[in-house]
Amino acid sequence: MDEWANFRSLAGTDGWSARGGQARNPYVLSASPCGSSTGSAIAAAASMAAVTVGTETDGSILCPASLNSVVGIKPTVGLTSRAGVVPITPRQDTVG
Repeated sequence: MDEWANFRSLAGTDGWSARGGQARNPYVLSASPCGSSTGSAIAAAASMAAVTVGTETDGSILCPASLNSVVGIKPTVGLTSRAGVVPITPRQDTVG
C-alpha cells in the first residue's frame, strides 16, 4: 500500500509498502506499478487472486489496472460501501 495515496508526501514511490517493500509490475519489473492500489492490480496480474479490491480518489484503481494489464472498475461514488475507508474526499473516494 502506498501510504495514504501519496497524501502524506508527493515524493512517495508508487507501490511501496513498509511491510513488503517495493511492489513490481509482474510483466516489466522496471516499470512503475502506478497508483496506491498497486497491490490489488499486481495480485490479479500475477494470478494470485481472481478478483481484488482497491480504493480510488483520482486514478488509484484505473492507473495500476492499465499498467499491469488487468481490468479496473471505478464504481459510482456511493454504489459500494466505504466502511473502514479513510477518505481524502467523500465526493470522489470509492471502493472498486
